[in-house]
Amino acid sequence: MTDVENPIATTENEEAPMKKEDGAEEKAIDQDRVHIKNIPTFIGFKQFKKLLEKILGDVKSKKVRYMSDYAYVTLESPEDAQKAIKLLDGYEYKKFKFSAQLAATEIKDLRPQVRENKEPVEQKTARESVTPLADMEYEKQLELKQQNSEKTMDKLHGQLNRNNIANIGKQSQFRQRLQTILPAPKTTSYRNKCEFTIGIDLDGELCIGFVGGRFAEKKHFVIPPVNVDIVSNQMMAILKDASEFVKETGLEPFDEFERKGFWRMLTIREFGGDVMLIFTVFPLTEQEKTEEVQKKIEARFLDFDTFKTKQYRVCSIYWQEMVHISDAPNFKLIAGTPYIYESLLDCRFRVSPPAFFQTNSQAACVLYSKIGELCGLGEKASTTTSDVPMETDEKPVEVSEQSKAEETSKTEEDSDAPPAKIAKVEAETTTPEDHGTILLDICCGTGTIGQCLLKTIQSTQKVCCIGIEMIAEAVEDAKQNAKQNKMEKCCKYIAGKAEDTFRSMRYHLPNGFDLRKSRVVGVLDPPRAGMHEKVILACREMETMRRLIFVSCEPNAAINNIVNLCRPESRKYTGAPFSVTRVQPVDMFPQTNHMEWIIQLDR
Repeated sequence: MTDVENPIATTENEEAPMKKEDGAEEKAIDQDRVHIKNIPTFIGFKQFKKLLEKILGDVKSKKVRYMSDYAYVTLESPEDAQKAIKLLDGYEYKKFKFSAQLAATEIKDLRPQVRENKEPVEQKTARESVTPLADMEYEKQLELKQQNSEKTMDKLHGQLNRNNIANIGKQSQFRQRLQTILPAPKTTSYRNKCEFTIGIDLDGELCIGFVGGRFAEKKHFVIPPVNVDIVSNQMMAILKDASEFVKETGLEPFDEFERKGFWRMLTIREFGGDVMLIFTVFPLTEQEKTEEVQKKIEARFLDFDTFKTKQYRVCSIYWQEMVHISDAPNFKLIAGTPYIYESLLDCRFRVSPPAFFQTNSQAACVLYSKIGELCGLGEKASTTTSDVPMETDEKPVEVSEQSKAEETSKTEEDSDAPPAKIAKVEAETTTPEDHGTILLDICCGTGTIGQCLLKTIQSTQKVCCIGIEMIAEAVEDAKQNAKQNKMEKCCKYIAGKAEDTFRSMRYHLPNGFDLRKSRVVGVLDPPRAGMHEKVILACREMETMRRLIFVSCEPNAAINNIVNLCRPESRKYTGAPFSVTRVQPVDMFPQTNHMEWIIQLDR
């Protein structure tokens, strides 16, 4: 297993340099790590790794840190390190001769440096840091986001153009596919989820608020959440009481640099009268002390008199112990109900601690309504045909030519009908078998998008939803939500990676639907960083998916995914390419620079 470097020096031997007999200092040496020098800079990381595997042969590396003209390679043992040095030292590659030796121990001290300059650190307020547009009129905020969307459209056009993607037109023409941003119905107190850090502010006082400073700069402090309009009054009341409680326990906030302390974070999820608290801590060695703190939390925060005395009401409390930030989530219910609930577009949804849910419920209704409109689910999947069958056009349909698209759809469905029925009565029309429409909801979370979209049409259209989600708890939420919303027959959910579940999806379809014959509309709502390339390739390979709605909360990060969906067909990118038809910005995050993009792609 590959070792992950601990960012903190944990032993005295790692921190202390070795001493020579004459008193001079000598750096400690890692016995299992090799320092390689004189690597040609034109080699990329992937190319270097392949070359390294070729040189080392049976000697396996655990970790490689590549720094352009030098690299560090960690081996399984000191013996393997010596073998690697023999193989690497003096190795010639394109007139470059490598040198290799054991690496000096890397001393990592991430503690805050003592500042010689005693001037106070320049600190942004929480209002400036979290809501940089708070002092701007809302209409001006929308104008700014529209301008930013235009810049991103130009950037997307440039990337598409560089990759030889057809039918995008000139930059000015391509920008016309951008629609006017849709405003949020509510611009203050809209956050239904906030993660607050428990730490120390610049005055040295315990504080629950937002992170200030950067770890890379060896600075870390907490900014008090003062005058942040997007946080509700109820959340602020909880923070006030939680701050007093944490101080009363006498347990210190966790210090990432010193690797000691207890309190890490308080997460608040709020849906009207339903409020969930998640206390995240560094584990204590004494289990009795942990249980004592948990009981005190339950007694303090799950007291329904708090609504009268402290202006908040909590109904669910979870506990999470975390040694490292990268640890997998682990939630333990210590008091109250296991779930909280929210309603959107006549649907009710239960939400568990790790499940994704849009952080602005009112704006989510605007977002989902627009997604439904762009999906075109109200359109019938099958149409009538004349007695004279038309030839099927195999080429990708130009999206702008709507009439051609409709004719192509008619022709493809008619090809499945028996010829005798088509020619039975010359003057009449016949309806072929309706294979319906499949909504493929990728990264479905608790099932909100699919259920909101199908709620009003499930009784009038032959339609179903297949949702895919990696988080198992969210899938269970989605299944229960479908049952509660009386949609369990038309909404099915699968736990797993999208690229893996695509292969078995046909086994989850309700009767009467067929991935090869039904009309497939995809909705892809990935994390902020975008979607894995395998999912993009799988979407392209699904020939019956003629429309894909890509939802992104970070449009610039989505560009690479969009380009790969639109690339010309090749050995790697099989399946007909998509084209960007329309881009609809939605302001999900008033008072910030962020927004949501709905990107309609067709083929």
